[in-house]
Amino acid sequence: MAERKPRKTRKDDLTFVCYLILEDGTSVPWEETTDEQRNRFHENATKRLTQVMSDYYTQHPDEYARLPDLSESLS
Repeated sequence: MAERKPRKTRKDDLTFVCYLILEDGTSVPWEETTDEQRNRFHENATKRLTQVMSDYYTQHPDEYARLPDLSESLS
């Protein structure tokens, strides 16, 4: 991974830290997570998003009908 050049900071710059909350309840800064932890997070987030979107479009079939046909862009 390429090293980032330090940038000049201003007094009003915002900084943040992202944490991943593990199954046992501990919080780990994202930069300190392992590949396995990140992969598990991705799998879980994908499953949850799939379920939420399925529930939404089941309750709102008119919105589902308005979605563009993505199969045309895959050809």
